[in-house]
Amino acid sequence: MTSIEDKQAREEASPMTEEEKPFFDGVIAALTEEEKQLALQDPLDVLIIVRGFATENPRMQATIDAMKKIYAWRREIGYYNFLKHKMEDADNFHKYWPETMCGTDKYGHFLQCLKAGDIDMDKLEAMDEKRLEALQGQRMLAYGMYKRNLSREKGVQRYKHTLVVDLHGVSLSLTKSSKRALLKRIFDVGTHYYPETMWKIYVVNTPMLFRGIWAIVKPWLHPITVAKVNLLGGHSSAMKQMEQEGIPASHMPKWMGGGCEGMPASVYINSLLPQHG
Repeated sequence: MTSIEDKQAREEASPMTEEEKPFFDGVIAALTEEEKQLALQDPLDVLIIVRGFATENPRMQATIDAMKKIYAWRREIGYYNFLKHKMEDADNFHKYWPETMCGTDKYGHFLQCLKAGDIDMDKLEAMDEKRLEALQGQRMLAYGMYKRNLSREKGVQRYKHTLVVDLHGVSLSLTKSSKRALLKRIFDVGTHYYPETMWKIYVVNTPMLFRGIWAIVKPWLHPITVAKVNLLGGHSSAMKQMEQEGIPASHMPKWMGGGCEGMPASVYINSLLPQHG
């Protein structure tokens, strides 16, 4: 496994290859003039999308279709204004779905940490759906900025990260149809509009209930993402496996016995706003 992961990490760190260039050029050619200008200002953004559809067939058309869908969503949702001001309901969103950013694995992928029991689905359901989608999009964009900053600091390109989810205290209410629809809307933001961002997913404290939840969530995810999911037991056994896979205990969240307090995603987003105002 390590040799495979080493290869994947090298590929992630590499610049665009000759094999990838025709797909990059094809995607750019398919965009409108305005979209081309935006894309060429951030070629890594385009390359990530190109790599995210490397296994699709036919690859060129799948990549072009995905790029057009992403740019249409960006126009509709206000993507280019995400970091220009504090968004409406941002404080409530991060209160009802709190996430923290902890340390990194041996390759430099940071840990996105979430305690599912802290999610308040009832309060989230009461919020405007489009606003929820935009706020999740803003958070994903901020994670992308964070990864680029880490890449500059470490001198190695990293655009993927690892998600750690603790299911302790998760409620059966998540299986209700209205809450399933809300979860899907939030998950879809990452699946459809931020492809090729996940390195691994560790699900900790997986109870029997999770079988039902996993059956709901699994179809929403790309098969490649599903293959990255690791279903683990309690904190102690989970930490052992994560350490074996290159994540120091000091970089894991304190709530699972690690040494990292973590930075709330909301705090990091707020730190970005003055820079982009």
